[in-house]
This record gives sequence, C-alpha cells and structure tokens, in this order.
Amino acid sequence: MNMKKIVTLVMALVLLLGCGAEAAVSSNSNSNSNSNTASGSYASEKNNKQDKRYEKLFSDNYFNYYIDKKSAKWIACPDKNDEYIIDVWVKLERIDEANARSLAERVNDSQYTYQGKYYLEHYYIRPSTQQIQFLCELEVSGRPDNDISQRKYNVKNWEYLVPESVEDSIYQAVVKKMGKKPGSKGNILESAGDFIEDVFRIAI
Repeated sequence: MNMKKIVTLVMALVLLLGCGAEAAVSSNSNSNSNSNTASGSYASEKNNKQDKRYEKLFSDNYFNYYIDKKSAKWIACPDKNDEYIIDVWVKLERIDEANARSLAERVNDSQYTYQGKYYLEHYYIRPSTQQIQFLCELEVSGRPDNDISQRKYNVKNWEYLVPESVEDSIYQAVVKKMGKKPGSKGNILESAGDFIEDVFRIAI
C-alpha cells in the first residue's frame, strides 16, 4: 500500500471518529436540556400551586403578607356559640426573598430550587368587637412541620387594635377578604358550607 492511500485512510478514520464524538455530545446536550426543562416545569408547577393557595393581602417596608385561602374560615367563637370569628393563617415573606424568587423565575433558571425562609402566623379575628388574638408563629424553611405548639383560646387574650399597627393591617385586610359572616344576608352559600362542615366535618 502506498503512502497516499495510507494518508487517505487515516484522514477518513479521523473524520469518522470526529463525527461520532460530535453526535454523542449533541445527544447528551439534548438529554440535559430535556431534563432541565422538566425540572423547570416541575418547579413552575409547584410555585403555581403555592400561588393558588396564598393570596396577597398587602405589603409594608419589610414583608409581603398573604392569606392562606385553604384554611381561612369562619368558626363559632369557643366561648360564645352565637358569635362567629375568623380562624386564619397569614404567611409573611421578606420582600428581599420574594424579589430573589421572582428574579430566578424571570430568567427561567431551571436549576433554581428556591426554599427561602418565611413565617406563618395563626390568628383569631373577632369582627364584632374589632379584636384580634395571636395564637402562634412558625419560622419556616422549606416545608413546615406539623408538631407546632400554640396558645389555646383564652377570652383574656383578645387584643384591641392599635391604628396602623401590623395587627391592624392584618385585621382589616382579612376581614375585607373574608366578607360577611355566616348567617348574614347575601351569604347563604357560606352559611350552608359552615353548617355542613360543623355537622359532618366535610370541608367544601
């Protein structure tokens, strides 16, 4: 075999090896891209579920405040069955944490797994006397635990509102969001729902 044929065969072999390596890299790139897209889609779906559960009430200089729509409800006052109060969890998220999450979502960071830190506060709200009762606060990173310790209801723990305080802002926003109390005119559906939940322990 002469030198010209040897050189030709070597060049052909080099070209074949090069094409194979490029195809492998392209295949891995597409696989990673699909994996990242799926991861991003899951993260987006998770955030959407969170957004559906929590609805923003207001913001101040430090926090965004959200009502937990799934757990907020009218209940009979423990010591006065003829009076209804609001049982509500409020989520507090620091504004800088919220901005970081929003930025990551805008740049479509598929590797972004935001945990962050937020707070959950549990309140009873008494519209008939314009009072509020604090039950507990949780500092949460990721998913909250269920083994919480909170104060039991006590008629002595009702507090009157201080104008423009955080508690006053929470009270006003929650009462506005919850609307009329059960039994009020124009609120038949809420009354029926509370009745069914109280009797059959079925939330609708």
